[in-house]
Amino acid sequence: MLAMGGDVPGVVAVGPSATGIFAFGQDAHGVFAFGQRATGFVAVGQVATGVISIGQISRGCVAIGQGALGLVAVGQVAVGVLWAGGLGVGGTAGPGLVFGFFGRLRVRDVGGRFYEFRKRIRRLSSKMRGIPQDAVPLYALDRKPWTPGRIALYGLRVLGAVGSAVLWWFLAGQALVDNVF
Repeated sequence: MLAMGGDVPGVVAVGPSATGIFAFGQDAHGVFAFGQRATGFVAVGQVATGVISIGQISRGCVAIGQGALGLVAVGQVAVGVLWAGGLGVGGTAGPGLVFGFFGRLRVRDVGGRFYEFRKRIRRLSSKMRGIPQDAVPLYALDRKPWTPGRIALYGLRVLGAVGSAVLWWFLAGQALVDNVF
């Protein structure tokens, strides 16, 4: 049940290299791991690796910390494959000074309001032109033509997103598969 010291696993483990459901130690491994080098489903420590990791250097699926690398990352220096907040790069950008390969992710866009906004623009456009509303398709509101420069820019964005995914896999994903699952 309770393991103190040594390498004996327990439900609650406390020691230099603790292994258990709740692990507290310098090198903690468990479902809930707290320590200097914490590895677990939820990991909290200076160097944390977990599905949810919180620490100075954190890596995992959801990473929160000063240096965060994850699918979703928040921190002073954050690299997020899908989303990043704070200071860094990500697939999409959140709050802070973040470069999003595919722009900013805003809650109002996700909630479907963006589609409603485009419908309102279509309605206004049809009134100004004096034509029926159905005669102005939604895709006609996209004003920017596809030029070679825009195609190259989107290619670089995809390349950056794929690069961050590869970086995540080699620095965090393999460690998650080996140590957590």
